[in-house]
Amino acid sequence: MNKDRMMMTLNDVVELLIFTDVCNDDIIKIRNLQTKIQNKELVISVIGQFKRGKTSFINAVLGAEVLPVGIIPVTSVATKIQFGEARAVVHYQNDEETSVSLDELEGFISEQANPNNNKGVAFVNLYLPYDFLKDGVTLVDTPGVGSIHQNNTDEAYAFMKDSVAIIFMLSVDSPINEIEREFLSTAKNYASKFYFTVNKIDTISSADLEAYLGYCHQIIGSIMDEEKIELFPISAKTKSGMAELFAQIEGDIEVSVDSIIMDSMQIKFGEVLSTTLSHLELYRSATSMPLENLEEKRLELVDRLGRLDQITKEASFYLLQNIDDLLEQIRTTLSNGSEELKQKLKAVLETVYQENSHIKSKQLEKQLTAIMENDLNQHLSELSDLGLITLSSGYERLAEVLNKKINDLKDFLKTLVFELFGISYHYENTVHTLSIRDDFYVRVNQKPSAFLVDMNDLVYLMPRSVANKKIINRYFSKMENDVDCNINNMIYNYQYKIRESVRSFKSVLQNESDTLKTDLEELVNRVIADKEDTSQELGEKIAELDDVCQRLTLVLGELWNK
Repeated sequence: MNKDRMMMTLNDVVELLIFTDVCNDDIIKIRNLQTKIQNKELVISVIGQFKRGKTSFINAVLGAEVLPVGIIPVTSVATKIQFGEARAVVHYQNDEETSVSLDELEGFISEQANPNNNKGVAFVNLYLPYDFLKDGVTLVDTPGVGSIHQNNTDEAYAFMKDSVAIIFMLSVDSPINEIEREFLSTAKNYASKFYFTVNKIDTISSADLEAYLGYCHQIIGSIMDEEKIELFPISAKTKSGMAELFAQIEGDIEVSVDSIIMDSMQIKFGEVLSTTLSHLELYRSATSMPLENLEEKRLELVDRLGRLDQITKEASFYLLQNIDDLLEQIRTTLSNGSEELKQKLKAVLETVYQENSHIKSKQLEKQLTAIMENDLNQHLSELSDLGLITLSSGYERLAEVLNKKINDLKDFLKTLVFELFGISYHYENTVHTLSIRDDFYVRVNQKPSAFLVDMNDLVYLMPRSVANKKIINRYFSKMENDVDCNINNMIYNYQYKIRESVRSFKSVLQNESDTLKTDLEELVNRVIADKEDTSQELGEKIAELDDVCQRLTLVLGELWNK
């Protein structure tokens, strides 16, 4: 469908919906599509799970370290990069905005500087004079899908729905997981063009890369229902493969930018129209019922919607059980790791002692302190990372459970609507991932004084062999205490923050349930109110709705059979 035909179709559908006075929210969505077509908006979002290297990739595209990167999930809010004189504008959720320098940017988009987006930033507009952005391209750096930070995944999905094209970032250090599968299954209902990139190829061998690409090709092809999937192996660090990727993107923009935009708008329009038809058909079915029957249906609807509350409670309870299991798994992982760590460090300290038991006590003490500062720090950080990996893996499973439970809610309502009104109801695709309050990065105390062992002056007056033996034993004891203290702090940190996140898990389920219930109840109540209004003949109203539904069904059929 070309641009003129699409605009005409959108206008016709808006006029039909205005005439019915039923689907005002759907009208707003369609008008937003019209605006995007008129403005020739070419939004390309870089999306993927956290720590795939999205921000490093964009910095490589821009040729400068413009956006902050780090060793923990960094991006807290989306950044829209457009052509213009170098500057940044922060847009807040309360519709206010402020200009900031590029040096101040990290304070608004970094997870560390703006944890959980406490500053209420909606997104940041970054204007840069780069040739790639000249032709109206907007490049979006999104928070990581599946990140364990509050709101990050919601931000990523919001921009995914707004995108015309998506650069989907994978990396060789992790296989495609359930969160990414869910994302792709949903994303193909909004964007028309995908560029699948595999980052960090500089970290593995050619043989391992070939095996990974083959694996990705099979999985992505199945998800996208396409046999021909092109993968772009790249390294954002070395810029290997970047030229080939952007040659493809720029070539597509030059040759077929209009068709890319229109294909995406057509996909989005089809999704909106399917939901709109469900609203109209339910309204039309309810309108055709006698008022007394409709009132009975309404009461039955309210009664059976009470079952939805029970389903929500059961789902919340099931999630809580899984969270308890995850906490126990993390606790076991860290506890087992701490025992191994103690043995490793004790062996290192013992070796240093045996090799230097003859030297002066204060010199031995300096060497033991250096070992503690370096080795203990390193091993505790590695153990913390192991806990984070366990957490991330567990959250993937919980995210799958959450989406399954939300689909159960929708299936229950679809069955309910069909039984009461004989309508096959359509719900918009949604994907939720579990998130928590704050990050799980555990900082190990790196102050040298933390590892000093209290020694009284009498130790240094003892014979060297006796003094050094006492010193090593005290270091053994101090090392074990430091390990236990840090591990206990880690476990408490994970436990506290996961417990805090329970409220957000339950909130997602409850909000989804309440929204679904409210939509149905408001629609049925609207029908009852309209039927009691005698200003318009009922038969005429039904005939009009029939005509609108038939015409919209034809439009939808044309979209799906393009």
